Amino acid sequence: MPADWTVINGGDPGTWETWTSYDSSFNAPHSGTHFLGLEYGSTAHDDYVISPAIVVTAGVSDKLTFWARNRGAGLAETVDVKISTTTPTVAGLTNTLAAAVKPPTSWNQYTYDLTPYVGQTIYIAFHSTTTDIWFIGIDDFQISANSLSVSDAKADNSRASIYPNPVKDILYIKNKTKISEINIYDFNGKLVKKEMMSSENGTVNVSELAAGNYIVKVKDRETEKGYKIIKK
Repeated sequence: MPADWTVINGGDPGTWETWTSYDSSFNAPHSGTHFLGLEYGSTAHDDYVISPAIVVTAGVSDKLTFWARNRGAGLAETVDVKISTTTPTVAGLTNTLAAAVKPPTSWNQYTYDLTPYVGQTIYIAFHSTTTDIWFIGIDDFQISANSLSVSDAKADNSRASIYPNPVKDILYIKNKTKISEINIYDFNGKLVKKEMMSSENGTVNVSELAAGNYIVKVKDRETEKGYKIIKK
């Protein structure tokens, strides 16, 4: 285990370790020579492995990717991906980025948006609470730049159109499917406005927000996508 990662073994004797191979069917990392793994226990896991501190910077370190796989489909392990904005401790891990992630039996990539945490120092953890399942591996944990920029928010029509940008008062949102929720975060990761919706098109009055940069997260039944906007 890298020295700057924290392992907390709160359940059965087994916990997160580094592996080069598990068995003949799970015999290689996704890349390199080692991967992170957790083996089944006859009593419940309550095991965390926590990253070193990560300073989340817009356009630099606001995206998490990792690869994961299970040993067997019939006995598939799950993990929660959690975040602390304070300390690398169980008490600090109050935010859940993804719950009950269940990888397939081949290496699969997972990507998560960290833009709500821009301006903060965070710790990312993998948490297992399973009992007597089998084996899960995690590899190629990486923090990188989110590809979405302010100009992308004006031009990216893959799901939603958000305009005008920059915006002074009313923000218009058009989505390809029915929007369920709009959340706006400042660049310190604080939720500053929330709107519930039930149609493909909507408006949000942002006139009361201070001038600056914000992240607008558009949630529908299929996905949640973040867009950077400028408030005039």
